[in-house]
Amino acid sequence: MITVADIIDELENIAPSELADDRDPVGLQVGDTSAEVRRVCVAVDASNSVVNAAVQREADLVIAHHPLIYRPLSSITVGDPVSERVMKLVRAAIAFFVMHTNFDTAPGGMNDVLAAKLGVIDTVPLTNRREDKFYKIVVFVPEEAVEQVRDAMAEAGAGRIGQYTHCSFRTLGTGSFVPLPAAQPYIGTHGELEEVEEYRLEMICAGSWLDQVIAEMLDKHPYDEVAYDIYELANEPIIYGYGRVGTLDKESSLGEFAELVIRTLDVRFPRIYGDPEKTVRRVALCSGGGASHIREAVQLEADVYVTGDLKHHQIENAMDLGISLIDAGHFETEKPGMVSLVDRLRKAFLGSDIEIEYIE
Repeated sequence: MITVADIIDELENIAPSELADDRDPVGLQVGDTSAEVRRVCVAVDASNSVVNAAVQREADLVIAHHPLIYRPLSSITVGDPVSERVMKLVRAAIAFFVMHTNFDTAPGGMNDVLAAKLGVIDTVPLTNRREDKFYKIVVFVPEEAVEQVRDAMAEAGAGRIGQYTHCSFRTLGTGSFVPLPAAQPYIGTHGELEEVEEYRLEMICAGSWLDQVIAEMLDKHPYDEVAYDIYELANEPIIYGYGRVGTLDKESSLGEFAELVIRTLDVRFPRIYGDPEKTVRRVALCSGGGASHIREAVQLEADVYVTGDLKHHQIENAMDLGISLIDAGHFETEKPGMVSLVDRLRKAFLGSDIEIEYIE
């Protein structure tokens, strides 16, 4: 049986809630983590039409980008739009989970999906909200337990290098120890020197996942006292931030690139600012409403900035700063990330009978 908690564990691996902005209400807003899940609906917004569709489809869980509850509700009453949606979910026993600013900033999240969709490559974050150092975890494991320990650490977040997971290295050696009277040895006898073949298992881990990885390692390791080392690495840290900036495979005119954006994102009401003949190669983008990051796009020498919710004076300032703009819409720039989440969840729960679908 797959539960709401099982789905949440996978969503936390994709975009840990700790990456969210302060006071951003991400996570489970409605429902029971122990409830069984057979059908999941994914959407950008928790609109009334989305909630109604989830009820009609007899969904057990709705995953949305935007929160339904932005602040503690002082009351839940008929006539209040948010209250009525909450009541519909509760009556239908549908859980509701939010992935907002944590999914915006997570590697492989909302903005990386948007960049890939628009053909923007070699990207880096547009903003730098925080950095995550890398660590090497080395643990000594008896042969019969090495794979279960490795898999537990990997599922908790260790061993991720680029587009690969479960990355590890192990070497065989001999461990020695003498169990003291209070010990509960998995191998060996109290007071006697014991030598056993063990693997030195090594995995890289970002700091955000370190505590969780250690906890899972200790839980799956058969020894009552686990020998392990943690090394801080000099590798370039992971940078978490809004938006992305990168390059197109080949330069284009602003007009041609705007047509690509409109066609790819199915933008109904596009707004383009700049000379349509201007050469475009370096592109900045930010899903949703990213108007506050225009200056970062200029500083990173972008030719054009793709986002949504641009206001009059922000557009004027951008024109003065020499950067072209494409307002492709808040919803349109966020939809690809949530559609991609459906595929990621289907792969994660391949073999189960869970139905996962996107709701427009």
